[in-house]
Amino acid sequence: REAWELLVTDHWTIAEEVADTVVALTPMIAPGGAHTSATARHAFGALGLSGPPGPVWFALTFAHEVQHAKLMALLDLVPLTLPDDGSTHYAPWRPDPRPVSGLLQGVYAHLGVAGFWRRHRLVARGEEARRAHADFAHWRSAAHGAARTVAGSGRLTPDGARFLAATERTLASWLEEEVPDGTAEAA
Repeated sequence: REAWELLVTDHWTIAEEVADTVVALTPMIAPGGAHTSATARHAFGALGLSGPPGPVWFALTFAHEVQHAKLMALLDLVPLTLPDDGSTHYAPWRPDPRPVSGLLQGVYAHLGVAGFWRRHRLVARGEEARRAHADFAHWRSAAHGAARTVAGSGRLTPDGARFLAATERTLASWLEEEVPDGTAEAA
């Protein structure tokens, strides 16, 4: 309830997307007690997640996973990448290198993560606001860097190149936004 109230009050676009997209939540057990989540590729609107550590993390999980759901729906209509050729690339959000198709998924999901922190940093207070600024600075940069890798991979279809260009424009404009002194270094 607290996460939903946070979304409706402060992140209304995400709340609308969640209301239009999510039809099922499946509990998951995260290894080592960490928080984890996943979006079902072939069951639109089905999300799995472990118990998040609080309402902000729960709301953030929706921001992340709804991006995956939207992208997977788009991928059912049009291919954005060429078939994987075995090459893999560094992903700043995972310990394992990813094929271009997986990296594109991560870029779009972390566009949602950066967007969540971008808005949340303006409504949070105190330490939570400092953390939100740092997370915004971190995830906008990470997603932009990975987007550049995808763009330079030679593995995008023409539709994929147009899709990624729009994503990159958003991330590039966010890189121009100011964050408080010391926040970028903390990120």
